[in-house]
Amino acid sequence: MTQQVTSALARGINYLLSLQQDDGRFEGQLSASTFPSCAYAWIQLAQGETPSAEQIAWFINTQNGEGAWGLDTSEQSNPNATLFSKLILEQISESSSQSQLQDTLSKIPHYPLDLALLKLAYATFGRFDWHKLSISKKALPMMHVMRILKNIPGFRSLLKPPRHKLPPVDLFNTALFQDLFIAEQHTLVPVFILIELNTGKRQDIVESLVDWLKLKVLRDGSWFRVNYITALSVLALIEVKKSGNSDSDITQLIQNGIQWLQSTQNSDGGYREALNLNVWDTALSVIALSEVEQDYITHTDAIGNAAHWLVDQQNEDGGWAFSGMPDSSLPSDADDTALATLAIIRSEQKSRKTKDAINRGIAWLKQNHGKDGSWSTYQPGQGDVGCVSITAHAIEALLTYAENGENITQIADGVEWLRSAIHNDGYWDDLWLAKRTYGTAYALIALVKSGIGDVPEISEGVRWLENSQNPDGGWGEDMFGNPTHSTIEQTAWSTYALLLSGAVNPTIQKGIDYLIRQQRGNGSWQESCVGIYWEIIGGYSDPIYASVFPILALNQYLKQTKEEN
Repeated sequence: MTQQVTSALARGINYLLSLQQDDGRFEGQLSASTFPSCAYAWIQLAQGETPSAEQIAWFINTQNGEGAWGLDTSEQSNPNATLFSKLILEQISESSSQSQLQDTLSKIPHYPLDLALLKLAYATFGRFDWHKLSISKKALPMMHVMRILKNIPGFRSLLKPPRHKLPPVDLFNTALFQDLFIAEQHTLVPVFILIELNTGKRQDIVESLVDWLKLKVLRDGSWFRVNYITALSVLALIEVKKSGNSDSDITQLIQNGIQWLQSTQNSDGGYREALNLNVWDTALSVIALSEVEQDYITHTDAIGNAAHWLVDQQNEDGGWAFSGMPDSSLPSDADDTALATLAIIRSEQKSRKTKDAINRGIAWLKQNHGKDGSWSTYQPGQGDVGCVSITAHAIEALLTYAENGENITQIADGVEWLRSAIHNDGYWDDLWLAKRTYGTAYALIALVKSGIGDVPEISEGVRWLENSQNPDGGWGEDMFGNPTHSTIEQTAWSTYALLLSGAVNPTIQKGIDYLIRQQRGNGSWQESCVGIYWEIIGGYSDPIYASVFPILALNQYLKQTKEEN
């Protein structure tokens, strides 16, 4: 068995190394999904253009056996993805009579229109009343009360905003807007422009919202480097231009935004939600490669080149964003900062530049540590909530950096938050990857590496992972936590966590066997949709994930086998 694992590990490493780019970065091709594909077609239709044949073919080819669409490559029927696709295809069909398109439309099941953001799309095509999209501005005082109550333990989960209504445009000029999650702000501003242009038509409000968009646009022409947010922003500016605004800046912003959106198209005709996640991909790759013995790495400069690329992507504030940009205009987040810092430490590069990058990354993590002990995606208190995996990654970065008792307080607080975040059934939920397996695996990894000892949360998490294993030896669940077929990524990180926890049982061996059986001849594994954006957007697959996590699991298995012998 050891020989099989050794061979699988070596081939997996060689495949991962083949994904490294000339400048040192690792970057996987993210999968296309329904909402961004619909959003770009929406822009084309808004300008009187017809989506290309390959775009139309993407919708036809991704319709599932139920006649519906999923949010992403998982292909599980989703009402919102289906209604969005239906709207787009119906608009296309008004100027196209191709039989295949008509056949596709005839198979679509009926779903009630409920999601407010989807109602917005329907409203732009005259199929929903603009005045029924938003709640009244009279609700703002109550929203302010709810904002206060959210800070009381136990109330946050009970005060979720309604999905069927959008907030009033007047929210923009309140402190409530500043407290929203950064992605929510970027989504709502273009939405507010569209609503105001079709309801109140207050020119001063529209101008203020447009000024916000101008301020937030990135050098590459996108907003937040996210497809759906950029598409909404372009759509809003198109409507501003149609309303008679002759500002030449708006014309240029529209052109730049469309050009950026076009760069998110995949070869299958669909569009992906983000251009890339190359900081995360590169950091994960360095961490995985630095774990293995150097005998396995044929490209001796691979780790160093990747670490130097990461250093060059560091923002001025000391953190890292999810996608490398030369001008620090994409905001730093805790997950990429923790993993990039950890990767550079693990790379063992000794230059003054790398040491400075590490120190600045650690300082960013300390500065953005939440009062409750957790780390959230961006800045604590700005619409953010503590995240299990991000907190685990931050703990590991601080642990690896720690010398002479440094960071003890932050590590201890993070560990205590993780212990308190466990569900009664023994799992941890995560925000960014699927879902309970990822949260549970990385909570266990952080708790074990912290040296906290035999606490009950570790035993409970181990037991939950063991009980969640599929009959084929793998693990799998969707972005909502529902069990599904096994995936490589979830099997790998679950097996890795069980190995680190010291569990000794057939569960681990079954997980390793699954990984070996599923490996392809070229050393790769099939990627699956395990990355999550929002519950209304769906997720993505990334081939980097399907390499780094198996490498970690297989390598840890070999290390422990050698120690036992």
